[in-house]
Amino acid sequence: MAWEKLTLSRQNSIVSLVGLSVVWAALVIAGALLTNFDEPYLPFAIAGGLAFFLRGAPSRWEIYAWLVISVVFVKIVHLPQVPFWVLRVASSFAVLGFGALLLLGLRALWSEREGRDNALALLLPSLILIVFIAATANVLRLSGGLSPKTYDAWLYAFDGSLGFQPSFLMGKIMYGSVFLARSAMLTYLSLPFAMAVVCAWNVPAAARRISWHMLIVLLLAGVAGWILYNVVPGTGPIYAYAKDFPWNSIPYRNLSTFALEKMSIPINIPRNAMPSLHVGWVVLLCWNSRGLPRVLRAALVLYLLLTVVATLGAGQHYFVDLVVSLPFALAVQSAASYALPNRSRRTRAMLAGIGFTLAWLLLVRFGVSLALRSPIIPWTLVALTISITLWLESGMSERKSIEAVTDNRIGRSVKTGLPITHSQPNQSGAKQSGPRQRRVGSLAK
Repeated sequence: MAWEKLTLSRQNSIVSLVGLSVVWAALVIAGALLTNFDEPYLPFAIAGGLAFFLRGAPSRWEIYAWLVISVVFVKIVHLPQVPFWVLRVASSFAVLGFGALLLLGLRALWSEREGRDNALALLLPSLILIVFIAATANVLRLSGGLSPKTYDAWLYAFDGSLGFQPSFLMGKIMYGSVFLARSAMLTYLSLPFAMAVVCAWNVPAAARRISWHMLIVLLLAGVAGWILYNVVPGTGPIYAYAKDFPWNSIPYRNLSTFALEKMSIPINIPRNAMPSLHVGWVVLLCWNSRGLPRVLRAALVLYLLLTVVATLGAGQHYFVDLVVSLPFALAVQSAASYALPNRSRRTRAMLAGIGFTLAWLLLVRFGVSLALRSPIIPWTLVALTISITLWLESGMSERKSIEAVTDNRIGRSVKTGLPITHSQPNQSGAKQSGPRQRRVGSLAK
């Protein structure tokens, strides 16, 4: 990401460039001063700017400038006084993110066309994610007013139909290990940063256009998830059963007499249990990490496992919320990828994802008595949902994997100078070998 020298034709606009640079710096500083560091999600989203900055392969001097600017931001921002270690981590990363955002904006202003387009392709997705995370926090506050009473009793009873309460069990395990609890909590709260990392890596090297696919996937999941929150509104066992979580749960044998009644929970508690967007988003990040470095993919798998531990162990979700997040993620992935090749499989996957999601919502709302007849029934439904969802998603991505392998072969042939050959029929019907003619198109991810 080298800075380009000014040409004579641009020297006349030096004043305007300086003015725009001052305006951009003022906007970033104002954002730093106005950011609420008492909650971790927005600071972690701002920290995502660092991922986009590093994706642009900054030069050594840009790294030095970024470090100096970040030190200046330490003196500018009002770091949280709350003694919560996650907030301190989020704030520290946000300071680095502000420095990265400032440099990306300056590069967009001072570079020639190619450098400017590349800087914007990295800067704009980062800003979109920040705005999205900030808007999500505000929209979630509306869910309490729309659904003053929740269906937590139905979610609790369905989880109990499995023979035990998974969230209560995971809560006991997590609270018994300080290391696991802290790792899971950091994972749960740093989701916006994980989003930024995957989005940044999905931007092609030296890209000159925004890669919309990953952004569409994440934003579509957020909008659709908020709509479904109002179908079976729930909060989580830590809010609905605060006195008992995680140590005391109703035994399976007593669930048949458990009263299914709506619960009045303070409206400031978001109704964001069903489905679990936290797990759904991380699943989507894993699915869209194909082709990225193996280390990053392995880290995402670990991130998914810790997210499952955190959502259950912290009492933010019931187990059934996590199950429904899989077909929900399948529907979002196929809908966001509908214009890509292999449309028939994507249509089938989208319809199956929507169907499974709606079926589970109806089952939780009206089929708890059926599930309580035997733990075999809910476990069978869970196994079928997970296996069919993963099978449909793997089939939907099969063509994409084949194309990636083919493109890699083409890349190796260019590097070695050897042609790629394949059998082609000649006029007499026999097959002959010849150089492969293939038009390679760019696919926005």
